[in-house]
Amino acid sequence: MSLKKIIPFFLIISFLVACAPVAPATAHEATMSTLPDGQRWMTHFKNDLLPFWDRPEALGAPIGKFPSKRCNNGTVFEVKTNPCPEISENAWLLLDREFTVTRSRQTYAYGIAFHLTGDPRYLEYAKAGVDYLRQNAFDRKNGGTYAYWNGDSKAWEPGPKFRNPQELAYSLLGISNYYYLTRDPEVLPDILAVKDFIFKNYYNPDLNALQWMQASDGSETNPFDKRLVAQLDNLNAYMVLITPLLPEPEQSAWKSDMVKLATLMIEEFYSEKDGLFFLAVNDPSQKSLEYSGTDFGHSIKAMWMIYHTGLIADVPDLVSFARINGPRILEKAYLTENGSWANGYEVGGVLVKDKDWWIYNELDQFAMVFALSDPSLARYLPYTTDYYFRYFVDHEYGEVWTAIENTTNQPKSGALPKAWPWKNAYHTFEHALLGYITAQQMNGQSVTLYYAFQQKPAESTIQPYFLRGDLIKLESEQKNGITLYRAEFRNIR
Repeated sequence: MSLKKIIPFFLIISFLVACAPVAPATAHEATMSTLPDGQRWMTHFKNDLLPFWDRPEALGAPIGKFPSKRCNNGTVFEVKTNPCPEISENAWLLLDREFTVTRSRQTYAYGIAFHLTGDPRYLEYAKAGVDYLRQNAFDRKNGGTYAYWNGDSKAWEPGPKFRNPQELAYSLLGISNYYYLTRDPEVLPDILAVKDFIFKNYYNPDLNALQWMQASDGSETNPFDKRLVAQLDNLNAYMVLITPLLPEPEQSAWKSDMVKLATLMIEEFYSEKDGLFFLAVNDPSQKSLEYSGTDFGHSIKAMWMIYHTGLIADVPDLVSFARINGPRILEKAYLTENGSWANGYEVGGVLVKDKDWWIYNELDQFAMVFALSDPSLARYLPYTTDYYFRYFVDHEYGEVWTAIENTTNQPKSGALPKAWPWKNAYHTFEHALLGYITAQQMNGQSVTLYYAFQQKPAESTIQPYFLRGDLIKLESEQKNGITLYRAEFRNIR
């Protein structure tokens, strides 16, 4: 069904929802009084998360060459001297590969650490990550970026035809966040070039989607696979953050491409019947719980990105679609038995109650952000955040576990370590950042964030991450050779 047919139905529902009675103010006030405040989130960030990444083993040699895997106690894995079982018992982690997505995510994380604390040291780490990626992972001959360094062949791989839009998108995560913080004009051309490379080489009008690869690599993977992440993570990793900062004509072109991605995600991957997005849809049967499983993380993230696309590009239908359908996913995911989020559904609609860290983070983040305009959604957060702080956090060595068993509330047996190629500091740091920003707003307090603009931009473009707010104070000082800006916001929305 086309978006044009889907949207009017949802606008009717939106009207009915808007006219429904609201919860009494006293109930709302009771919920708000039990939410963690901004200081709680800052304590979590500084005490639970940051120490795991603010140590020599995390920084690489040289700094910026961040390792793709580390043991759960934070040390670097060594087959002979430090063969920690969480890595040595996962055979694929023993391959001598270092991944671009890992280094990009860690670059992002140090940018967020600077954003929250104003400590220039973290911006230096982020810059080191940006420099390493630009000097090594960007394919200056063929365009795009490499996915990993292969220690066996001593080469960056794979070849240009065998890369995928998800990994290409995440190669821009760290550098795009750095641009958001600094507006460094030197890095913008690389962001623009990779984005153009993706849309030129992967968009297939016959599929109405970005296809998975440009050619077969000899494996069973179909290069014409229609995968949700190929679309979604281009919005999530860089487009939502960067588009409002771009000059013309790039900004208008990016807005158009954002709307294209948001619309095709609804048309090609969303099931009205199940109220969820499906991960790979190469035939209609794959867009149904009757024949396919799916997780809540990608579904709620898709709703969030569609919402921001609608706001940025001024497409009210997309905003309404996410406002109506996103909260329904929260209802499906919430477990009243222990105040936590479930992972998703197996084939046949069997609920998976165990929890992966990133899915949990995404569900929390949606509830946090949408509670700013719909306070009833805050009702989940006192319980889900308490569960997270209590069970996901490794209170001995820091960071959070990859997966938690619902029946025991303990780290899942045999799960991957706390630091592996697709689990870096990205999701946990973004979770803490949005936790802080939204908690400050919900508690009627201002939000303080730090930037390092090379040249002061128009104040209207200085905004708190994906959100919007009123800039009430902007102060600058010279520190460690940079101009540090302390921005204070109110009325976050």
